[in-house]
Amino acid sequence: MPESLVVLVIDDDADTCSNLQDILEMDHCQVEVAGSFAEALRSRDWSRYAAILLDRRLPDGLAEDFLPILRERAPQASILMVTGFADLNGAITALRHGASDYILKPINPDALRATIARLIERRRLTRAKEQSEAAFRTLVHAAPCLILIVRPDYTVCYFSKFAEEMTSFAEADVLGHNCVIRLIPEEHRATALATLDEVFAGQIVRGIESRVLCADGSSRWTLWNAIRLPEYEGGPAVLVVGQDITGMKQAQERTLQAERLAAIGQMVTGLAHESGNALARSQACLEMVRLEVADRPEALSLIDRLQKAQDHLQRLYEEVRNYAAPVVLERKEYSLDRIWQQAWANLSVHRQGRQADLFEDLDGTDLTCRVDAFRLEQVFRNIFENALSACSDPVEIVVRCRPARLQGQPALRIEVRDNGPGLTPEQARRIFEPFYTTKTKGTGLGMAICQRIVEAHGGQISAGGEANTGAVIRILLPTEGVV
Repeated sequence: MPESLVVLVIDDDADTCSNLQDILEMDHCQVEVAGSFAEALRSRDWSRYAAILLDRRLPDGLAEDFLPILRERAPQASILMVTGFADLNGAITALRHGASDYILKPINPDALRATIARLIERRRLTRAKEQSEAAFRTLVHAAPCLILIVRPDYTVCYFSKFAEEMTSFAEADVLGHNCVIRLIPEEHRATALATLDEVFAGQIVRGIESRVLCADGSSRWTLWNAIRLPEYEGGPAVLVVGQDITGMKQAQERTLQAERLAAIGQMVTGLAHESGNALARSQACLEMVRLEVADRPEALSLIDRLQKAQDHLQRLYEEVRNYAAPVVLERKEYSLDRIWQQAWANLSVHRQGRQADLFEDLDGTDLTCRVDAFRLEQVFRNIFENALSACSDPVEIVVRCRPARLQGQPALRIEVRDNGPGLTPEQARRIFEPFYTTKTKGTGLGMAICQRIVEAHGGQISAGGEANTGAVIRILLPTEGVV
């Protein structure tokens, strides 16, 4: 025999018990004997039994009545029914109740050995499967990858620990749910579904880039590989392994953006230099013309408008140049409320003669962050200026701040809400585009600059608010700062 087993024999016939014991012990099995079911129940350690040989008819009842109790106490043991030809139909009934096999009396030693050998092979295969699954789970738990196992209906049946850490979704929030709807942004879903169908058809997929949704509403870039599993816990599935490439994507985007901005800055610097002389000459000429038409009010009015247009053009050059310049942060620990309060105070001239109030909803939140206070003041000043321009008196601006998580790290969520006309869907979508503006004045770079500053801090900024309910600007800012 390939391995030793502990076998419990439950039979009231002494000759049968002796015969079974002799056969099993010759094959190095350890045998325990009980003459009734009640005697067998006195055993305290049912986990040691690999097999139970159960007589169909015992003094205290039929085997069918005892099978549920044996299955509960020894779920790992194989139960073999010992029966005569006359009880064969009853033995088959017992198989339906959970018995593993049956042996006919009188006992044939070779048949018994063959049955026990099958049990040992079954135990070996079960253990090998358990070891394989344990090794698989150990591997996927240790791997710094997002690992999913997906059923043909796209529901998730496995969600790795790293996947929980990366997305901030608990396993219970994902298991049993459609992985595409729960984890993939809408713009990537069609591709994700087509890819999963290809894998279920037998193709191996590598190197698919897609965003993955996180519990806080953010998303991370992931590089996917997928392969079909012919059998996983009772059915086919797809193993999906994703590697977080958000950092690489962000680095690529920063490099590309830096190249674009450097080109813009170089162009604008040259343009501003060349146009500066022309603007200075035209300004001098306008001053001379002003002297010539000092007695003509209409002409003076036109000259004033020309000079304002030149000033606006000069400011445009400066703003574009500032937008293109690299964002270099000087971080220190600050309380955010001091920063937005300073920005509000610096807008006192803009608020002169108006009824405008700033309210705070902080709920005891710790507002300490490592930030560049000067840069963040620019952000709040721009947001407040936009609110003052959009709202009619009385203006009410509310700054709400609460603890949050950003990519698994502690953060603060700041919402600045006004009581103005709000944003249309297009305005909310385009507000951070360079040169996009709904004002009659300005370059449309203010919110684009705000976005660059917030992202340089490792944060995120977005806009919302429906029409007639006021605009809201949301900022997620990590509290520890980004190295």
